[in-house]
Amino acid sequence: MKQRRDVFPIAVLGCLLVWGFSGLSALALEQDLLNLQPGQAVAVDETFDGKSFTYEVVDVQTKEHCLVVRLRYPSPVVSELPQNNVIPVEYYLPKGIQANGPRRPAVICLHILDGSLELVRMLASVLASHGVPAVVFQLPYYGPRGDSDGPYRILADPQHFVSVLEQAFLEVKRAVDFLASRPEVNPQHIGVAGISLGAIIAASAAEREPRIYKAGLILAGGNLRQIVETAREAEPLRRFIADLDADQQASIWRILDTVDPLSQADLLKERAQQGRVLMINAAEDEVIPRACTEQLAAALGIADRVFWLNDLGHYTALAALPRILELTAEFFAADLPADVRVKETPSAEMTPVQLIAATLQRLTEFYLREPTEGACHIGQIRAHVNGDEYTFLFIRGAGESFRLEGRASDFGQVMLGQRDYPWMMARTGLVFVGQPDAGGKPQSPLSFVNNALLERARFAVLAVSGLSASPPALEALIRVKEEQQSDGRTIIVSPVDDTNQIAVRLKYARNQRFPNRLEVEGVGREIRVEIETWEIDVPAPVRLFDPPSDKPQKVVSRYDLYRMFGAVINFLAEKAP
Repeated sequence: MKQRRDVFPIAVLGCLLVWGFSGLSALALEQDLLNLQPGQAVAVDETFDGKSFTYEVVDVQTKEHCLVVRLRYPSPVVSELPQNNVIPVEYYLPKGIQANGPRRPAVICLHILDGSLELVRMLASVLASHGVPAVVFQLPYYGPRGDSDGPYRILADPQHFVSVLEQAFLEVKRAVDFLASRPEVNPQHIGVAGISLGAIIAASAAEREPRIYKAGLILAGGNLRQIVETAREAEPLRRFIADLDADQQASIWRILDTVDPLSQADLLKERAQQGRVLMINAAEDEVIPRACTEQLAAALGIADRVFWLNDLGHYTALAALPRILELTAEFFAADLPADVRVKETPSAEMTPVQLIAATLQRLTEFYLREPTEGACHIGQIRAHVNGDEYTFLFIRGAGESFRLEGRASDFGQVMLGQRDYPWMMARTGLVFVGQPDAGGKPQSPLSFVNNALLERARFAVLAVSGLSASPPALEALIRVKEEQQSDGRTIIVSPVDDTNQIAVRLKYARNQRFPNRLEVEGVGREIRVEIETWEIDVPAPVRLFDPPSDKPQKVVSRYDLYRMFGAVINFLAEKAP
């Protein structure tokens, strides 16, 4: 599931973000038992190619739901790029795990096309929270393993693309070697899971590696030809192929056919029919066509067992992210010994990550849940940015009824709304009232709001909503620390990859699950936001959405008024901190 990089990090990280080590000493004994101290070097002698290798532990991090061990070991393939020959690995371990305890299933998690690790980190974190160890690593030429062109270099050269896939298959085998060597892992129950491109690679890797017991394929399909010919993400590859002559094009397609999951599906079919392959797919997928998913499922003999996400596409499947992660974790956790299966234990007070998740849930509920008739959602904030003050009051009613008031130091006051008709108050105090237009002109308050803005907002809300439903998945993306105070709690959050040192400080009153104040650090501006009101489904008098009754009115075209709505909302979005 490839995300727009300008959207997903903002959606997830712009609403929260920070961490610090917490409870490291609590798991020190476990680290000792598992031989996972920083600087530790461990040899692995039993490997798929008969060549031993050594992995080195870089550091160990403790989170609320799991232990994350960063390590590295050599790739089984030596390429022309030195950094590509070392694999940086993140190993997610369940809390309470011990080397002399029962052996557990483990999973190799493979990332999406653009190389971002957010989704697979969430998957690995949720797996660990269910008691299942998981490995995450970046595929060849991605991230620190690549050059300045990153994954785009892979797409620009089909032959290189295929060689990278072949290297990826071998690196999955190397990951199996690593997991099979671990004392906490049952070598007979090692699985692989992937999302989008990662799922396609996972399917092909499972076909080529009989030691893989289970495969979890999320948004996957077969028939690479059709995917390459139709997916927007494959445009660089299509352009490259189009510039070749007929013989060269035929050669490239033959090469791609060899790495297509359909080419060796018979090698995975028996495991699939035994219930050891899980397929979760979006019914309206615009990247991996449904026909491609159905072809792979049919080739594996499980056409009637695909879990379809109805009415969702490749990217909007984020709306079902908690469900996807939970289904996948349960699929692999089914092989856990009965005495180590995770049981939920209630806590008197929310942990910091749980509190952030509850905050996000309430934040996105404003957008996702329509108020009942006679009620409304109310959000009122006051923001201070480098000495300038901005105030916003947004009231959302049932249907398209709303009221928006705002004041910016460099713009003045804005007031607009709609119940039976739209209205807007000018700076002079004159209220423009919109009346229906003939000719089928746009009749929505959002008709002239920037489409890109609406798309980003919707994507962001869906992403954040998904995260709020799964604290272990959320924890994979953020670092969290808490400052205890007599009058409440202060939670500081920042990205796991905090190269920009961005942090958000959220202040909660005692026994509250929604902050009353937040401060943003590390963005080069002083930003402070006071949340005066954030209420969901509270009683609303009908007149709440009417214009001020003491101001003069002027009837105008509803079409023209909606154009003004768009201009105001676009301006406020640009000015928003």
